[in-house]
Amino acid sequence: MKKTKIKAYGKINLYFELVSKRIDGFHNIKSIMQNIDLYDEITIEEAGSGINIESNFKDIPKDEKNTVYKTVKIIKQKYKIKKGINIFINKAIPHSAGLGGGSSDAAAVIEVLNDIWNLKMKKQEKHEIASRIGTDVHFFLEGGTTYIKGKGEITSRVKDFKWNNILLIKPQIDISTPYVYSKVKNEDLSKDDSDVLDIYNNNTEIEIIPYLKNDLEKIVFREYKEIQEIKKTMIDCKAKISLMSGSGSSVFGLFDNKKEIDECKKIMEKKYENIYLTKTIEKGNDYER
Repeated sequence: MKKTKIKAYGKINLYFELVSKRIDGFHNIKSIMQNIDLYDEITIEEAGSGINIESNFKDIPKDEKNTVYKTVKIIKQKYKIKKGINIFINKAIPHSAGLGGGSSDAAAVIEVLNDIWNLKMKKQEKHEIASRIGTDVHFFLEGGTTYIKGKGEITSRVKDFKWNNILLIKPQIDISTPYVYSKVKNEDLSKDDSDVLDIYNNNTEIEIIPYLKNDLEKIVFREYKEIQEIKKTMIDCKAKISLMSGSGSSVFGLFDNKKEIDECKKIMEKKYENIYLTKTIEKGNDYER
């Protein structure tokens, strides 16, 4: 059969609140996640047997440590699929950056395999698979602008957040999400009783900026001062707001116009290689049949 290509878009966290520690060891959160126009491109083709993963990124795992491999294996077992699959992952979303690259890839593969194998999955079935892979996969099955609760599995689409001038920096620091959560102290949990969803729904993009935050920043900044410095530099460069995305290490800034974002980019280029100009998008995954 012919190859299928899909763009698996990354995300930023416009808002991230640490609500409470759960008895299962995870944390309850509240978050507003947003797809951005930065994506991995995944090429999928049926094979006689096996799950064969290749990539332009030489360090990518090719076994169950890879979310795509794990996703295919779960689907094959669940629906008793005998056919194999060849997958090439053209990575553009930096890893260990808080941008959800691996989770987005997994969600994209769920959508494509559902189609090419005619599995007719219902929404609930897709989310059941997501729950076995990673909490962010739930968001990527929704895409666009989505409000997240629980440990990440409760999702609801909200009105689109539209912003065209976003500068994203990925320093040469890789941060493990489990590591960051292991460092959370009771005093790091939010004391904020405001209803962020109500605030978001009743204000424009500019009006909600003072309410945007990431509670994980204080945990990461304690150990990685460089990430805090990137945020400060963006604010000094007239970003309306700058936040670390997810558990880091990437930092993004929202700018008013191209002139200001270009000036900040020139300053950042003196120190950083992985710099991206991006924007928000309304939907997460697009693919060619």
